Amino acid sequence: MVLSVFLVALLGATLLAAAALKLTDPTATTVAAATFSLHGAAARPAWLALALLEAILAAALLVGAPWAPAATAATLVCFALAQTAAIAAGRAGAPCGCFGARGRISWGSVARTALLAGAAGLAAATAPSTQPQRLLAALAAVGLAAAVVARARRAKPTGALDVGGEGPPLGSALALGDGVKLALFTAPGCRLCRTLTPHARRAGASVLDEVADAGAWARARVPGAPYAVALAADGTVVAKGTVNTRAQLHSVFDAAAAERARDPHPQRSSRRGFLATASAAVAVLTTGRLTAALVAPGDADAYHFCGHIYTTDGCPHPTGLPRIDRHGYPLRAQDGHPVDDLGRPVDASGAPLDDAGAPLLDPDGRPQPPARRRRVCTAAGKRYRIEVRTDGAWYRCCDGHVRKLMDCCTTSRHRINGDRALKGYCYAGRHVFCVMYFQTKVPC
Repeated sequence: MVLSVFLVALLGATLLAAAALKLTDPTATTVAAATFSLHGAAARPAWLALALLEAILAAALLVGAPWAPAATAATLVCFALAQTAAIAAGRAGAPCGCFGARGRISWGSVARTALLAGAAGLAAATAPSTQPQRLLAALAAVGLAAAVVARARRAKPTGALDVGGEGPPLGSALALGDGVKLALFTAPGCRLCRTLTPHARRAGASVLDEVADAGAWARARVPGAPYAVALAADGTVVAKGTVNTRAQLHSVFDAAAAERARDPHPQRSSRRGFLATASAAVAVLTTGRLTAALVAPGDADAYHFCGHIYTTDGCPHPTGLPRIDRHGYPLRAQDGHPVDDLGRPVDASGAPLDDAGAPLLDPDGRPQPPARRRRVCTAAGKRYRIEVRTDGAWYRCCDGHVRKLMDCCTTSRHRINGDRALKGYCYAGRHVFCVMYFQTKVPC
């Protein structure tokens, strides 16, 4: 009895949590579909169908459907085979989408899936046979799944992403229109924008379109949509940043509310900035004034990712802009062609090519030997002699497709340009060292 309840509860919780985490982060999950050769418009419905299948299997297991354990085992075997095929195709370390955005394809994930398939097979022979047993298994599964989802959502940064040099400076005066204190900047064709717009309007924010409100966009120096700005009662900028979720949107708006609550008479006090984002604490408040250690965009090399400006924060890359493939290896920015650590275009075997795509020859007419080709984040760690890891990411809609902006994380307290490190989308005490981007084929 104990074993049967445990197995059904474990499988039910796993499937429920997997479905819920896919549905709560559809953009990241859709991006992960590229690992399994699902690109473009087909990716999103495929993941939605998979999340629905997982939810149906979980429900069937918990209500005691006799076919559910065998169907679950067969589904999990398919999952394990798909991951094995992805590894065989050289995609180890790519996003898995198994449990939301953070999972990665590995032999460990294959082994975990295979063990769950075995548990489902065993559950077919030991399934709970009485109503109280099924009820106990269902309660345990729902509770465990809720705990897993809650933990995953707590680990995900809920603050807007504010990068130095982007948008209006904190503490500066900004006029966005009569009475506008909260604003969400949107763009035509931006799915994330359409998702966030109703939440912004319910919060009393103005929605400013890239085309219809081009003047406000220019004054705010908005790097790309969706982007939120909050103003104090006197028109000074108190919070801003890129927002991809409702929680991130409200982190900006809540900052303005907190500022008004602590300073109900702004005309009697000095100008103060207030930033309450967990992802980019680059400014501090001292003696009622805003002080920020930022590099001005004109004072350093800047990397532009679809209007997104990073001042000397890009990871070292052999061709400049730190574009990577889904596994983290360098690509040439203008066309996405693989390059080696010397910046030379390479073929599938790593052999260098000339501009015409022919083998690159030495002065004696012999093909030049391949050079090393390392993951961009790994190469940064080797170069600066630090431990690095790629943790989380955020997304922008660029030229009609989702662009995944990725943090190369370390325990160092300083970024690659020497500025104070940001939390960004790093976990477990790590901070952003440098940034990279992956151009997906997911439409937006």
